Amino acid sequence: MSKRFSVVQAKEVPGRDKPVWLRHGIAFEGEKGISIKLESLPLPNKDGEVWLKLFVDDGNRQQQSTPAAKAAPSADLDDEIPF
Repeated sequence: MSKRFSVVQAKEVPGRDKPVWLRHGIAFEGEKGISIKLESLPLPNKDGEVWLKLFVDDGNRQQQSTPAAKAAPSADLDDEIPF
């Protein structure tokens, strides 16, 4: 069985002591080397460089949720389409 890694990038956020880690994909280590599948494109840092890290993946993908995603829909929304 091949070893599996999370491909992540550190993003510096003003006002935070530690960076936020953005997951960009997965990597697999097999007999013929490492294969990487990116699910998003990493952006360069302030120096124009892209640094990615590989962390051993335990198989649990944690989905980040935003407060808007958790909020219940408003009762006074009009869902009728006007045409």
